[in-house]
Amino acid sequence: MKINIIGGGPAGLYFAILMKKLDPSPDITVVERDGPHDTFGWGIVFSEKTLTFLDGHDHQTYTGITAASQSWDAVVVGHKGETATVRGNPISGIARLSFLNILHARCRELGVDLRFQTNAANVADWLDCDLLVGADGANSLVRKTYEGFFLPSVDIRQNKFIWLGTEQPFPGLTMIFRETDAGLFISHSYKFSQTHSTFIVECPPETWLRTGLDKMSDADTCAYLAEVFKSDLGGRPLLSNNFVKWLNFPLVKNKRWYHKNVVLLGDALHTAHFSIGSGTKLALEDSIALADSFARCQTVAESLPEFERGRKPVVEKFQAAALQSLAWLENVKEHLYLDPVPFTYRLMTRSRRVGFNRIKRTDPEFASQYNVWRKAQPQAGPIPAEYLDLFQKKSFGHLATLMPDGTPHVTSVWVDYDGKHILINSARGRLKDRNMEGRRQVALEIADPDNPDRYLAIRGPVVEVTEAGADDHLDKLARRYLDKDKYPPGMRFPGEVRCLYRIEPKHVTTWNPFG
Repeated sequence: MKINIIGGGPAGLYFAILMKKLDPSPDITVVERDGPHDTFGWGIVFSEKTLTFLDGHDHQTYTGITAASQSWDAVVVGHKGETATVRGNPISGIARLSFLNILHARCRELGVDLRFQTNAANVADWLDCDLLVGADGANSLVRKTYEGFFLPSVDIRQNKFIWLGTEQPFPGLTMIFRETDAGLFISHSYKFSQTHSTFIVECPPETWLRTGLDKMSDADTCAYLAEVFKSDLGGRPLLSNNFVKWLNFPLVKNKRWYHKNVVLLGDALHTAHFSIGSGTKLALEDSIALADSFARCQTVAESLPEFERGRKPVVEKFQAAALQSLAWLENVKEHLYLDPVPFTYRLMTRSRRVGFNRIKRTDPEFASQYNVWRKAQPQAGPIPAEYLDLFQKKSFGHLATLMPDGTPHVTSVWVDYDGKHILINSARGRLKDRNMEGRRQVALEIADPDNPDRYLAIRGPVVEVTEAGADDHLDKLARRYLDKDKYPPGMRFPGEVRCLYRIEPKHVTTWNPFG
């Protein structure tokens, strides 16, 4: 078997390693346009869980990575000149170049042909193989060559970001929110060696333009941002690694993952926003999943469909979480009024993969600080504050309305809350629409999707039915339930008229027997 891999990043290198371990006989070639000691990044991070997973697939690589890593267990958030720390998040950082060199050495040891400074300008030049792997990054040439088959979508997000470094050590995975006269800046930083840390700066496009960063030289850019974060950097400069470029994050997805004997891996296949640190993790897991498919199926024709079938749902779940994180940061201004502890709590739960109970298990001290703050807040409405998270999750409500003969009709609905009323969005002419217009008393159960034994039960009247604002509200719900900026037109019936139904929660019952 002959395998050609275009792209010498984590996905391509690790797949080559695993395939050689599976069977040393295949002829595997990895082509990379840069040299073995070139890199435009700084550091990358892995969770403890990811490292354990890697250990189970190649212990030698795992040993090299952990020996070269810096570890910590805290997320540190800087906001309003104060810091809040959430422990129980074991993470390791490693220099990207060190990581790649570990993979290079392992590939050579196993007999992989590594060809550096080789620009694969034409995919056709590398088709003389049984399997062609496109692991050539977010701007993948392989994907572009066969885009009519892969059917990619690339959503360019609004915030600008730049990848820099510093000699300032950080005590954990650190995010700093700095408001200036020119606008908001956000930094993402972590230590990856004894002497250096990654320092990513993100800002809204209006801040970027207002400051003139779009016109600044590389040196002036680093100097300006170092001044913005001067107290956090201890006066140390920001370093450019000879690469200063403002980018917009591309959210890459592909409807199909393979075409004949060509398959995509890593960022060529999908991207996940750096705020949840899962890009390299997903790339390595892609490699593991593809190699496992070959271990089970053996032939290319059987392995590629098996890879897509098993791996795609996992990736889509991670991308949904990453999109929630990305969108939260794009709209973070609505949360900046909060004090550091509640702000940090919202930040920690932004992707909806982490909730209060998990934080309570991993860092009881921070959970206690948040509870003290929460209990001190005035009750803003009829829904208890500790259940408001149900209106941030993909929580489905079960709405009971009354039929003309008095019998109940129950339907599943998306739910929202405006601080006073429960909001339901539906369409004119549907059965629940007719029922609520004619018989206003309803009941609603809203279960926690992460714990069905925890729920709200609500009874009360529908106090308003209106078409005003219903379409915009449906788009808002689509962001939460569908991970889309707009409700897809294809999901609406021709001529459909949307309505908002405001329910006054006269009777509210909460249930969470197991805490």
